Amino acid sequence: MKKKKLFKVFAIIACALVILATPAVLGVRYFMIPIGKYPDKSQFTKYEELSEQFYDEKFHNESEPENTGLAPSTGGKRVMPSKELPVEKITSLDRAASDKLTVTWLGHSSSLIQLGEQNILLDPILVNQQNAMQYRGLPERYSDFPLDVKNMPDIDVLCISHDHYDHLDYSTIMAVDSKVKNYIVPLGVDSILKGWGISEDKIKVLSWWQNIEIGGITYTLTPAQHYSGRFANKQYKTLWGGIYMQNSSHSVYFTGDSGYCGTFREIYERFGETDIILADSGEDAPAWSHMSPDEVYQAADEVHAEYLLPVHWGAYLYGSTAWYQPIDDIAEKADSSKVSLMTPKLGQTIEYNDFSTANEHWWEEYK
Repeated sequence: MKKKKLFKVFAIIACALVILATPAVLGVRYFMIPIGKYPDKSQFTKYEELSEQFYDEKFHNESEPENTGLAPSTGGKRVMPSKELPVEKITSLDRAASDKLTVTWLGHSSSLIQLGEQNILLDPILVNQQNAMQYRGLPERYSDFPLDVKNMPDIDVLCISHDHYDHLDYSTIMAVDSKVKNYIVPLGVDSILKGWGISEDKIKVLSWWQNIEIGGITYTLTPAQHYSGRFANKQYKTLWGGIYMQNSSHSVYFTGDSGYCGTFREIYERFGETDIILADSGEDAPAWSHMSPDEVYQAADEVHAEYLLPVHWGAYLYGSTAWYQPIDDIAEKADSSKVSLMTPKLGQTIEYNDFSTANEHWWEEYK
């Protein structure tokens, strides 16, 4: 009898421990899933073969950054918009014709490019984040979302520049995956997507200067001066970069997050003149990983871009700075460059022939 009673006691304790542990296990899983599964050491040998930037078990920039201080605007006063920002809500989008180019800025670095009859999403964040872990790396959004996932057209290509929370968003990927035909990502980011259940058949993985042709458009992953990592001990474990898109009619260059570097001169040497550059203009910290206004224009000039669309602003406030500071600083220097500045409202869809008309200083009313 004593043995039976002892067994029952142990059984009750075991059941209690399972009951108590289950929420903890589920909680850890809930918080960890949005981070994603990172490449393990078994993949490092492959990365060494595919990229000169991978050694010492991590990716590196082409040169060590010299300026490790804060960007100029990060030492100012934190200012939010005085009232709700104007957002053009997108209820439907016609597919661009084969010889057309349209651009829709969705806030921060998220953009929808329509080129060569393809719908192309860049670093999309389209939904409110559902997981507390995501808020660690993503501030509260101060502008509305122009595009509701329910109204989103089928996406031929979704490009991710790097794995930071403000560029690769778990909630958005889960919401849009059923509409996405192809993902183009840097080395290592595929591990995160596959960890979320994204079909490996959809994922195209590139190293710097590698390209892939999809439906008449060539996509090239370009170097950038930045870093990666969704938490501290995983920094530099996945690659980062920009995306160059080109067909027989038009070309688009998205810098991704990048400080000023030699890539911009090489872009012109490899591809010639560019119709539009979507350039990191966030003035975020550390300064070497993003561009100042002068550097943005220098990059656009060296790329020989016809138009400049500043991105990495308009949605999230980083550090102590005014929300409008990046675009204010860019606009002040517009006359110093041959490149034409574009300042569309969030959600405003602009066709290439109308790019020159999208230069209203609309943000000044909301300071």
